[in-house]
Amino acid sequence: MERFLLKNDVWKAVIHAIETSIPEYDKVNEKVSLGRALKAREYAVDQLALSEGMTVLDAGIGPGTMSEVLLSRAKDLTVVGLDASTMLLGAARERFKSSKNGQVHLVRAAFEAVPVRDGAVSRVVSAYAFRDARDRSVAIDEFRRVLRPSGSFAIVDLGKPDKVLKRTFITLYIECLLPLIARFSKSNRIRGNPWRMIVPTYQLLVTNGELVQSLRKQFGEVRIWEFSMGGIIIVLAQVSRLASAS
Repeated sequence: MERFLLKNDVWKAVIHAIETSIPEYDKVNEKVSLGRALKAREYAVDQLALSEGMTVLDAGIGPGTMSEVLLSRAKDLTVVGLDASTMLLGAARERFKSSKNGQVHLVRAAFEAVPVRDGAVSRVVSAYAFRDARDRSVAIDEFRRVLRPSGSFAIVDLGKPDKVLKRTFITLYIECLLPLIARFSKSNRIRGNPWRMIVPTYQLLVTNGELVQSLRKQFGEVRIWEFSMGGIIIVLAQVSRLASAS
């Protein structure tokens, strides 16, 4: 992967947009994804093959949507919810304050400096957040570092198809239709249109194929599922024996 650096002012604007969207985050995301956002999360979690007692790092926990799916799939799961925003961590804390199915530990940090010891988690998942990393190459290194030898890393996110025609269609949807759908789906509780900040991060995405190739440098075994013409992707990167030995 070509070295990707998200400018600090854009990164801060993205975080602010997500914070602004909190009251209607899930509702509007379902609308702009044409009803596929939650389904993609659930499908990805099913591929992770969770079992009781595992520790999972939810990188970019936001208001806790993905962690809620994780906890619905396995009992006694420990989730480490990582986010750079205190406001988003607060929303996640509120969401899980009465949860009895597993434990959620919230940590304020960036993807590029995960405060977790080497090999401490069984799974890492990042849902609609990996594209917002300031340095994706460093983030991949960090997620690989904290994983156990048998661990796996799942990404659920917007995708940029390899084929030009599909990529053009998805790009037009993201840049033109998605902000319009968000505008008419949100209520007056949300100031402005925070979903417009999806556009600059999407424009800087590498193609789906390039993402897979970059992950193979660290993980060895990588699978990708493409939905909505490749506009939504699930990537599962598993630590191979060869990668563990090295």
